[in-house]
Amino acid sequence: MISFASLFVGLVFGLVNVELVAAPGVERVELFLDGRSVAELREPWKAPLDLGCEPAPHELVAVAFDAKGREAGRVRQWVNRPRAAAEASLLLEPAAAGGSRIARLSWRSLVAENPLSILVTFDGRPVPIGDPTRIEVPPHDARQVHFLKAVLDFGRGVSATAEAVFGGPRSAESFSEMTAVTVRLEEGATLPGAGELGGWFEKDGVPLEVAAVEEGPGEVVFVCEGSSREAFGSAPAGKRDPLPPGLAEGVGFRFLWPVPTMTPQATMVASLYPASLRFTPVDGSVRFVAGRRVEWPEFDPRSQRVADAVAVAGLTAADRERRRAVVLVLGGAFARDASFLSASESAAYLAKLGVPLSVWSASKRPAPLAAQWPAATTVQTGRQLDGALAALYGELARQRVVWVAGTHLPHTVELGPLARGVRRGR
Repeated sequence: MISFASLFVGLVFGLVNVELVAAPGVERVELFLDGRSVAELREPWKAPLDLGCEPAPHELVAVAFDAKGREAGRVRQWVNRPRAAAEASLLLEPAAAGGSRIARLSWRSLVAENPLSILVTFDGRPVPIGDPTRIEVPPHDARQVHFLKAVLDFGRGVSATAEAVFGGPRSAESFSEMTAVTVRLEEGATLPGAGELGGWFEKDGVPLEVAAVEEGPGEVVFVCEGSSREAFGSAPAGKRDPLPPGLAEGVGFRFLWPVPTMTPQATMVASLYPASLRFTPVDGSVRFVAGRRVEWPEFDPRSQRVADAVAVAGLTAADRERRRAVVLVLGGAFARDASFLSASESAAYLAKLGVPLSVWSASKRPAPLAAQWPAATTVQTGRQLDGALAALYGELARQRVVWVAGTHLPHTVELGPLARGVRRGR
């Protein structure tokens, strides 16, 4: 009965125009932003909407009503949260007598008919797959809650994720009504299983049910200010960054540069930031990849948009809902930022997404604008860079992704009174 004609993909803030398409029989549409009514629309179903001067994750809901005031349909879209150009779904079939349970994976992508790779995990552990339309679920205790997840990589930075939660005392199965929340373990602390986390998480004082807890791989995005190239120097081809035991599943990393290309569109101007492909430690160390395997774009120190790029990197790092981090690498020539956002606004946005931010400095003397960001770690030498990477990977190893029942804005989920040894990922 109703759908959004305006899709807010990427980073969006300020005044935007909302446009909907409604079927015959719809009399009016009420628009809700983060649960608050902000507009009432009638044909032609258009209205301006103020998202605020600072970027933040939002839930935009449109509810259609007929002439008698009855609800005729509703649609939702997330704003300033990861949005995919591909979708995937998992269908769980009942177990045959004496047999294993089978999951069937299907997908649709705008960039490729079939994925380049598929990673399926069961309770955080990889599952071998032959035919993705017939995945055999490992043996498990049906009395416990279990988590099946598939991540499909279609190349060109496009991926899709499908999840299924099943088992437990209620034998409930959920496929989409879940929210990922990142937490960080304190030194020496452990996180109990999902079934023992009652009272650990809440929203507006109401406890939330925990569906699953994941460790899994990590995702890091390095935002490289133009004069920071000296930080990476040269490294031997065979060298790899050591990963702590808690990151046995590995880590993916990519580089993003604050030199956007402006592309005018019908309703707005899109800013596209150049980014590398996703690499893993198998491809070599971060220093080797940055120095020898990626092509750094030309940059004008007067037109870099560093704070804006950091915010975009936060979306990229959170895209797969894994352990994540953004690292801003600054060189000594960073003296001007042409961003629309301030450093504090960008950092606050990452905190709401649950993406930790680190700042590294490649210069003995801090750059003029470095003081606007959190205190920087010096990475002038190869040894200092290795130390910074070890600290980064150590922080990733202490992250956990907790899936709570229901759809929520991540920053509205807080720790409950029974939580011990953890803090929210920021």
